[in-house]
Amino acid sequence: MNFSEIFPGVIFAQFAPNSKYIVLSNGTRVIVKESDQLQSINFTHSQINDAQIQQIEISPNSELIALSYPKKGYVEIRKIDEINWCARIDDSVETIQWCPDSIQLAVISEFQIKASIYNLNNKNVTHFKNPKQISFSHNGRFMVMSERKDAKDFIGIYSVRDWKLLNYQPSDTLDTALLQWSHNDSFIGVQDTELNFRLNLHCPCQGLQMKFEPYSYSLGIKVSRFANQSDLMAVGANDEKLRIINLLTLKQITELEHKITKDVLIYKEEEYSDQYSQRVVTKFTQMEQGCKINISKNQNGISLLEWSYKDDYIATKFDGMQNCVFIWDMELLTLKAIMVQILPVKSFTWSKNSTTLTVCTGSSKIFFWNPTCTSACDMPFDKNFHVVKIDWSTDQKSMLLFDKSDVVVAYPTLDDSF
Repeated sequence: MNFSEIFPGVIFAQFAPNSKYIVLSNGTRVIVKESDQLQSINFTHSQINDAQIQQIEISPNSELIALSYPKKGYVEIRKIDEINWCARIDDSVETIQWCPDSIQLAVISEFQIKASIYNLNNKNVTHFKNPKQISFSHNGRFMVMSERKDAKDFIGIYSVRDWKLLNYQPSDTLDTALLQWSHNDSFIGVQDTELNFRLNLHCPCQGLQMKFEPYSYSLGIKVSRFANQSDLMAVGANDEKLRIINLLTLKQITELEHKITKDVLIYKEEEYSDQYSQRVVTKFTQMEQGCKINISKNQNGISLLEWSYKDDYIATKFDGMQNCVFIWDMELLTLKAIMVQILPVKSFTWSKNSTTLTVCTGSSKIFFWNPTCTSACDMPFDKNFHVVKIDWSTDQKSMLLFDKSDVVVAYPTLDDSF
């Protein structure tokens, strides 16, 4: 694996959707770099502004960048390939989000008083009252918005073409925490506050189809994810159970507990000193079946959950065992493997074109799992670089490695075993 130099003081870094560019910012300056190869990262665009940037959003077509300045009360939009092109929206702003057509920008105002859709072509503006969240369908044709009205939550379905209201229905939640569309846009998942164990599945045309509430008067859902390609949904809550919902039957099909069984493969991270290079080397050893792993009673619940790109595996982090990554086989609905790390797991992400899981623990290493092997890769820097987050590019040719205030671009090579 090859690595770029360290980009210091970066608080925002993201690949453009087309994977051609990387956008970097330290809060006042924005730099766009080409990301094709390690030796050809070039400076392409820079904008210096004394105001503090709160949020940066790249348009779906990878041509525009929206910069949010809440304290100054405006949003600035710039073209990646035209340095002198600039548009400005003067409005109270809390969050911004691009519409799927890359022509319109949604701006939610401070205190969620209104949401405004700004059209950059004809300068038309469409307003909505009392928004909480918005989410666009995968086909780009519809927007769902959660709204608060008369102390109750509602969701509205709108056509992106003309912003006409198509359906309006109560969400039956205390305080909507998350809106998400299923992979084929057949369902909208409405996740309630973590204080209430409730997940509702709405059909955009026919309203509420399923109310998922295993417990009453219990702490609720911490994370939920629709599958990428299949008709399944995974739910992780404040207990140790991973729940799988079938979207065809609208029923829960299984509960998977984070318990070590006899036939599960357990890979433990270990460090030892290489007598020749005097370096600390990391390797994974397979632990004996039936071994015990310490469980913390102070923390509980599933805080991280990710489907693999073909939905054949799910990776989870159970907070009772913070140093472990649980990998589930979704064809057999069983626990496949456990990665036991030296440090608590910070984050993980699946490759977008293979069954490779990338894990980081806040150390100077990144870890990989696939069905055939488990491996580790050291950062080649004299400075301590502690990886706390990983983001793959869409084309899988590179990835961003995040420290708390620094960023590195990594380039897997053809001979990488993972």
